[in-house]
Amino acid sequence: MNARRLAAFALAIVLVVGAYVLRNNVIDGDDSGPTTSPTQPAGDIAAVVCITELAAACDAIAAASDDDADIDVDVTVEPAGATLDRLAATADGELGAAPVWVTIEPYPAMVDAIRQSRRAQPLAAESIVVGASRLAIAFPAATGTDAGPVATLAEFCGGPPTWRCVGANAGSRWTDLGGPAAWGTLRPSLGDAAESALGLASLANAVAGYLGDIDVTRSRWEADTSFITWLRPLANVSESVAQSGGTPLRTMATRPSALDAAATAEFELADLGSAAERLDVNYPEPQMWVQAVVAIPPAGAAPDELVPLVTEALTGQGWTPAGEAGEPLPSAATMLALRALWNDAT
Repeated sequence: MNARRLAAFALAIVLVVGAYVLRNNVIDGDDSGPTTSPTQPAGDIAAVVCITELAAACDAIAAASDDDADIDVDVTVEPAGATLDRLAATADGELGAAPVWVTIEPYPAMVDAIRQSRRAQPLAAESIVVGASRLAIAFPAATGTDAGPVATLAEFCGGPPTWRCVGANAGSRWTDLGGPAAWGTLRPSLGDAAESALGLASLANAVAGYLGDIDVTRSRWEADTSFITWLRPLANVSESVAQSGGTPLRTMATRPSALDAAATAEFELADLGSAAERLDVNYPEPQMWVQAVVAIPPAGAAPDELVPLVTEALTGQGWTPAGEAGEPLPSAATMLALRALWNDAT
């Protein structure tokens, strides 16, 4: 190729590259409009998923989206276990479409633990704590001349009823525990620990009560030959209670005869309002707290107002400010092991 042809070829390349740069930086740039916040690009709809227990936060987000043109969200409410399983199974190439997740700790880390075990890319969401709530057990309050379940169990257990004592006697006749025959059998409920975030958190609290301290690990309960004997009756009785109210506490509030001990948390009790006055509430030792978080994936679109909105909504629903939380739930690995344990036990 002679020098004239080489020059012509080089000029053609320059013209093509110049046209491409002109289109992308001038023509297309003019069509795109003004630069927007990296948290939520203009025209994008932020997908937000709330766990069932935090539906009130999703209601507040949806209402704000209806009232404010700057907040554009697509809100979904579903059980924590469903979101956990879906995010854990999401293909690496589809992680960019992962939603903002309003959930509790350590569920975002549980997603990453499952993904890493499968050699998949972690979601690596940023979790912002927006509230905390102490776990509890609720019992029907005493009526008439009966001592009531709490006083009866306190006498039988030798102190305030703990999950260790309640679990060990799940399914036992109340007459064997010092109560009247009319009460039938002791029916505690943790809820669905496989699907419900509060149910799994309550299972962690119950296991801590069995072990006697907050150091809940798989190696500890597997080393205890009596542990599974304690857990199975508690899990089986819990599973047999129909959750007509959606959770153990709401079932107890609407059908007091349905169960005798309901796993719950302070935020759920606060949401009951005056109905909670018909219950006796115990905060079993060792105490544990759930922490609500807004988990934002690296590629997720989240309005700047989202975290303050969720925080305000939870505060209005009886959640404690994040900085006042006590002992948190166990690690992601332990919570996943507890979930698998529950599935095996039931």
